[in-house]
Amino acid sequence: MPEDFAAKMKRLIGEQKAKSLPTKPGSFVKRAEIEAARKAEYEADQKVREEKRLKTLEEKRIAEEEAEAKAQWRRELEAQLAIKSKRKREEEEVEEERKRRKRLGLPPLPEKKLREDGTSVAENEDMEDEQLVRKLRALDEPAILFGETHKQRLRRYKKRIAVDSLAAITTDGPIPTTLRLVPEKDMKIELKVPKDKDGKDFLFRQLASYFTMVLREWEIALAQRTEEVKTSYTGKQAYTAMVQARENLRPLFKKLEKGELDDAILEPVVEIVHAAQERRYVDANDGYLRLAIGKAAWPIGVTMESYFTYPPEPESPVNHDILFRPGVAPDGSDTFTPRTLIYDLKNAFGSMRKVNALYEPDDGGFDQRSGVWPSKPIIQKSQPIPQSLYQTNLDAGLSPPTLHTSDIRYWSDYSRLYYHPRSLVQLSEFDVNDTLMSFEKWDVGSDLFQKLEREVDLVDRDLRPFVEECDGMQGLQIFTGVDDAWGGWASGWLEKLRDEYGKMSIWTWGLGDGGGNLDVPRGKRLQQVVNSSRSLEVLAEHSSVYIPMSNKPFRLPSYLTMDSTSLWHVAALQSIAVDTITMPSRLRLSDARQGTLQDMEETFNGTGRRRIAKVGMSIADPEVLEEKYSNEVAQAEKSGSMTSRQTSEEDQLSSFDIDAFTKDFRMATSRAKKEHVFGRVEAYRGEWNLAEESAGRDPRDRFNEGPALQRLTVPLLFPLLDSFPSMFDVGSGQCKNLAVHSGLTTSTAVAAQVRSIEQMVRRMVSLDEREALCNSLHTIAEEYDEGWDSGSDSDEDD
Repeated sequence: MPEDFAAKMKRLIGEQKAKSLPTKPGSFVKRAEIEAARKAEYEADQKVREEKRLKTLEEKRIAEEEAEAKAQWRRELEAQLAIKSKRKREEEEVEEERKRRKRLGLPPLPEKKLREDGTSVAENEDMEDEQLVRKLRALDEPAILFGETHKQRLRRYKKRIAVDSLAAITTDGPIPTTLRLVPEKDMKIELKVPKDKDGKDFLFRQLASYFTMVLREWEIALAQRTEEVKTSYTGKQAYTAMVQARENLRPLFKKLEKGELDDAILEPVVEIVHAAQERRYVDANDGYLRLAIGKAAWPIGVTMESYFTYPPEPESPVNHDILFRPGVAPDGSDTFTPRTLIYDLKNAFGSMRKVNALYEPDDGGFDQRSGVWPSKPIIQKSQPIPQSLYQTNLDAGLSPPTLHTSDIRYWSDYSRLYYHPRSLVQLSEFDVNDTLMSFEKWDVGSDLFQKLEREVDLVDRDLRPFVEECDGMQGLQIFTGVDDAWGGWASGWLEKLRDEYGKMSIWTWGLGDGGGNLDVPRGKRLQQVVNSSRSLEVLAEHSSVYIPMSNKPFRLPSYLTMDSTSLWHVAALQSIAVDTITMPSRLRLSDARQGTLQDMEETFNGTGRRRIAKVGMSIADPEVLEEKYSNEVAQAEKSGSMTSRQTSEEDQLSSFDIDAFTKDFRMATSRAKKEHVFGRVEAYRGEWNLAEESAGRDPRDRFNEGPALQRLTVPLLFPLLDSFPSMFDVGSGQCKNLAVHSGLTTSTAVAAQVRSIEQMVRRMVSLDEREALCNSLHTIAEEYDEGWDSGSDSDEDD
């Protein structure tokens, strides 16, 4: 009778218990020992299984390698047989052609060139289009030009490699080149540059081989890093440096291939490589500096060029890396371009080109994309704006002529700087001379910013590449018009920047007439007042410091002859004030007189809410000023047309000759209050008389009375450029430098200005935005009354 399920299970359980029971009667086994024995048996079984699996995989890999080796051998054999068959067929064809020519009495067949494998090269040998495209891309050439046929593309490739056949070899290195690289043992170069052509050609091959080896080893070293190091900030910087070095060497490789490297550059390059090969890296670096400074052009403006120093001159106290970014031109020379981003309307850049002589390609090749249109394109170009005589002489290396107001059409007519192509952004939606679509209303600029921001992230596209180049940023400075559509454009930008960089110092310089220019029609003046008020509301809220500057200052000294209708004169005067007051933030860290933007903010904006400051300055001849203050102060104040230094008896603050604040719209009040100063930052260039008792109080001392005052001395005078107008009569003759005293002040004058604008705006703006705008202006004005003004008309607090 078959065993039922219950009996079978009882028997199996009994057998299992028998196995687990001790072999000797009376002895006991722990459950842990039984579990350990079971685990050991399991691990042994798994080990056997794993060894068997690995053995199977190894046998499979060996079999696949043997099969691949046989297949590769078969392919090579087929290729050799094909070559032999082709060679035999060509020999038979050549022999038949010779017999035919001999029979007909024709000239003998010319000898054909042979490849390394023995096959002949046809006169018009062709290749597949895909292979031709790959070879062109390896040479950094456009793969396909618009309307180009395969034959034309093949001819362009032959011309590029400068050989008659297609048997030229392009090295597969970090920088592909047609130069035949030499072995490592032949890379050691001699310090003396050969004069013969063969010697120079071999030297070019040596240089290309050495740079290829260095770049390849650099890439390998970076690739061997751990993933954590690669993704770190320093790891990304190291990779970026390698890529930048590789791209900077490409123009040198092109010149080496063409044999067009000038001896003035070749000799320093040989000196650098020779020192590096002997591991004298300090000497190699010195050679590079001599090449960059002594032989290559240094394309910077005259203003900052006066702050640049070259060995063996002593180091300048100004750190030019703060406002200028280093770069390398396509020809390998070092460049310094401003860290700036400039927006302007169509045709507002004048004759300035976006891609200048530093960055334009050295050849005239096309960079067009392929298309499907079979015919030739029709290109329509607008008439280029001719260069001024000043710019023409600068490009030709000649001494520029003296500028006059009639010579200035655009701001680029007197600019001496080269800009990076990313720095110049043209807003093509509006033309600078368009009267139908004028760029004058505040909403037009705001709507344009919102439109472009929806299409592309302007911060990521335009600003972030400059920001990522900076090791540490003090802040950003914005220069914008505020009484036209540029106020709306800047307001949109500022709100975006404040979202991106919440705690960064952002100084905004608001330029405009503010409705104070009586030469402008009344309707336009009223529109300017509305634009200025709306700009004031946004810029004063989101800026760390907002400095309004009038294009027509209402207080000018007698020694300044200024044409207020010329923006060239206005820009020159404003640049003196801006350059002087911000100069302490550009001094080197080792200089004890340095004052950062944030340090200056804390002085005149101690509460953090008084962000609007007014700017003023005084100008003098440094020689006359030094002589003047070497005598008694009382006698010195009588000298000629020089500015006199008057100080207030109460707060001991110096007065300024030039008030660049916006036009003062006086309010009709029963009794004008005395101006109260909360804080001031002053910057001095020259030997100005600084009274010790006028040092003010420490801005961090909240219990001390008197205005917070910080004085910073700049060790350099302001250089008068040849692009500056002749409007300063501060000395007996023509002076090349100016002594400048400039300052930023927060005082109750700001409140009076804002309240007067508020009263005017109430009668101009529409009802739906009047309340919000006027409330904002009223809140801004109250910040300059809080803490000292009780609301009475008396000079002292109740």
